[in-house]
Amino acid sequence: MSEFQPYFTGDGSVGLYSKEYNDIYHSASGALTEAYEKFIYPINWDALLAHDDIKILDICYGIGYNTKSFLNYIFENKEKLLIQKKNLKNFSKINLDTKSHIEAIHTDKILSLKSKNCNYTIYTDNIFNKISVTAVDNDEILFGLSPFIKTGVKNFKNDSYVIQNHDIEKYLVKGNDYFPKINNLINYQILSKIAQKSPQILNNPYVVSVLGTKKYNRYFMSRFKGLLKYVYTSLPLRQKLLNLHNIYYRYISRRYKSSLKKYSLQDFDFNPKIEDARQTVKNDKNMYNLVFLDAFTPSKCPCLWTYEFFKRLYEIMEDDGMLFTYSSSAQVRSAMKKAGFEIGNIYNERLKKNQGTVGVKNILLINHPLSEAELGLLNSRAGIFYRDENLNTLNEAIIKAHLTEVENSERISSSQFLKSRRVNGL
Repeated sequence: MSEFQPYFTGDGSVGLYSKEYNDIYHSASGALTEAYEKFIYPINWDALLAHDDIKILDICYGIGYNTKSFLNYIFENKEKLLIQKKNLKNFSKINLDTKSHIEAIHTDKILSLKSKNCNYTIYTDNIFNKISVTAVDNDEILFGLSPFIKTGVKNFKNDSYVIQNHDIEKYLVKGNDYFPKINNLINYQILSKIAQKSPQILNNPYVVSVLGTKKYNRYFMSRFKGLLKYVYTSLPLRQKLLNLHNIYYRYISRRYKSSLKKYSLQDFDFNPKIEDARQTVKNDKNMYNLVFLDAFTPSKCPCLWTYEFFKRLYEIMEDDGMLFTYSSSAQVRSAMKKAGFEIGNIYNERLKKNQGTVGVKNILLINHPLSEAELGLLNSRAGIFYRDENLNTLNEAIIKAHLTEVENSERISSSQFLKSRRVNGL
């Protein structure tokens, strides 16, 4: 891999190191754990379960941990989520129209919801009738590799190149006994959708080369080897895709057939978009229930952290939708707030601290509000956000304009603001 170097993170999932930015794409302590803790666990499931069909926008999809974690969470928690869905009479407290009353009528097989705003029946053999994911990334290669990435590896050894260029070892959790794993059914679902929607991704020569190179074998699932041999033979692509499902059953799914009978993700639509996410949101007519914003750090990729970008995200999000991002910077939060979002912290139960930001339209969905200090920082120079009026400005120009605005600003600096709070005993 020329631009990205794989390595194992502390929970046995694969992360990526970027040579271009000399930085890691995923938390070295655990890439998959990070996806769960910042994008899945904070979801208000009562709000989400009130819907039959849900739409997810995954910005900077990468190797797919956020989407795969969401699907995997549903797969592994079906019974709990079905019970939760049956108890949705409590949802009225977070409905946008708090005066509306939701009457829940429970039977063994259906849950009927009636209110001023909704009147529909949810069939409980599936948690959702349909899950649609729009996954956006400008790197076709990452899409191609995403279904094959390993998770849950317990005995791993990292490449010395990555460790030498970015001290990963210091981030690894010593004696870690938690090794989360994505079910292979989830990976297959994504692989089959990529094959259907964007088959050129699987025919990318670089993807073929990486997956077929012994050097990288340890990062990709051996259970998919039979499928790989089939996909990358000289057969015409059309013929490969027509038989993909049968090949999967032959090589992979023996142990998962009972799981498929128990619960299936057949009503799953995956739309890979290989383009600038700004163009995606400009033209998108969907309304999303969840937005995962996992773009590269704002200082290196400011175009996906601007006020105008957040404004467009706000416009295409459902009234009870939620946006999640790992960033806690005042600059990002200020842009979100200016765009209309109510913002709060993402609280990490395991680490007992805040990590990331949630943005919503309905303030009642915020479980961990910002502190007075965090809110105050939004009005300091640290809260001056990036601008991109037409959603097409180059990163370099965005950074330059921002530096000029900060230098000419009369706002108090963040250090002065925090010092004044300490002086006043706050």
